[in-house]
Amino acid sequence: MAYRKFCAGVAAVMAPWAADAQQSPVTLYGVVDLSLAGFSTQERGTALNMQSGVQSGSRWGLRGSEDLGNGLRANFQLESGILANNGRSAQGGRLFGRAAWVGVSGGFGDLRLGRQTSVSSATLADYDAFMASYLITGAQTALLPYNANRADNMVAYWSPSVGGLRAGVDASLDYDGGGGFQTTSTNKLYSAALVYEQAGYSVAATYEGARWADGTAQSAAMARAGGARQPYAYTLAGRATFDAFTLYAGWSIMRNGSTIPAVPSPGQRVYFPDSTVHGVMAGATWRAGAGTVMASWQGSLPSGGALKREGATHTQQIYSAGYVYDLSKRTNLYAVYGYMRGAWDDASWHQSQYAVGMRHRF
Repeated sequence: MAYRKFCAGVAAVMAPWAADAQQSPVTLYGVVDLSLAGFSTQERGTALNMQSGVQSGSRWGLRGSEDLGNGLRANFQLESGILANNGRSAQGGRLFGRAAWVGVSGGFGDLRLGRQTSVSSATLADYDAFMASYLITGAQTALLPYNANRADNMVAYWSPSVGGLRAGVDASLDYDGGGGFQTTSTNKLYSAALVYEQAGYSVAATYEGARWADGTAQSAAMARAGGARQPYAYTLAGRATFDAFTLYAGWSIMRNGSTIPAVPSPGQRVYFPDSTVHGVMAGATWRAGAGTVMASWQGSLPSGGALKREGATHTQQIYSAGYVYDLSKRTNLYAVYGYMRGAWDDASWHQSQYAVGMRHRF
């Protein structure tokens, strides 16, 4: 009897929510990605550990959409990053560090407000054989704008596609704070993307620039690197599909530093005032049955400014290979290997990174 009363009580509480959900569905989704990963360097030897999110960042989230009539929809997304190997939150412990936004879409396009990935870096992930992921094998290693750059207090807009052409712009006037659009003391991020897609091929051009405010940790780091020069980058990328093969190419021009305060790429530097770094990438995938073979080459070519004065002008190259096997529509295995030759300040430096793992999506 007690059990029946409990069930009846739960049903009564959930009934209004269930009715609303039928009108405005909310989807619970997520990714659990774990691997055994390791690295080998000339100065540190070999290490092996369990790592979360090698293929795709482990996460859970909620997203939904409501029909407002007249062709308009209200949309939202809340997405929380997870370190699946220990259960902790990613993105510095934020509850919804990957995304927290609300917006409206319709014939005019898609407008979003809140924490989200810049339109530039969100676009570029589709133009890499390794999806801007998989340790150093992803294009984000040599082409820094491929890194997922998430910003607080962002306004982002994507136009509708017209003949395969669409454009996106965004602005965050408080990149890493809770104050919103306030004063010149806040860090800022701006980006834009232009995408042209047709059957079998696509090209994209992007811009991303940061404006680190005086008195912030970022501006202090720039000063220590040799000057308060704001970082920005332009990127041109493309892909083309021929039956089971897809070819990828990318080229970035990066000036003064990275628009992300911390760059994960070994052998590089976050800020390089008055210097220019060219990043180039060529890659391919081959789909064979339930498996996909991936391969790419990347080059990072620094020159001028602070890097030239300090002798950090050596070319860095990354050679990568990988394989993904689909066990089902939602579960796959993967194995990747990347070899990096040369640091900006040491032509003989080298490092290997590798991983074998499993990803499940729900």
